[in-house]
Amino acid sequence: MGADAMTSELSFVNSTGSGCQIFRDRLGCYVVSHELRPGQQAIRPTLAGAYAACQGWESRSQTEPASGGG
Repeated sequence: MGADAMTSELSFVNSTGSGCQIFRDRLGCYVVSHELRPGQQAIRPTLAGAYAACQGWESRSQTEPASGGG
């Protein structure tokens, strides 16, 4: 199953100003992704947990080198 198939099962909830996007799946869980971390997702049972995942990614991105490491 490709990313397009998974995306079609998600409903957009919100986007933060820093690139984090929150979706809700058909089972009621929240799926979080961030433009700085393509291909990575976090699944959280609550909206508060989804926002916490966004904050975690955002705080890590501020401490990492702009080159993305490597």
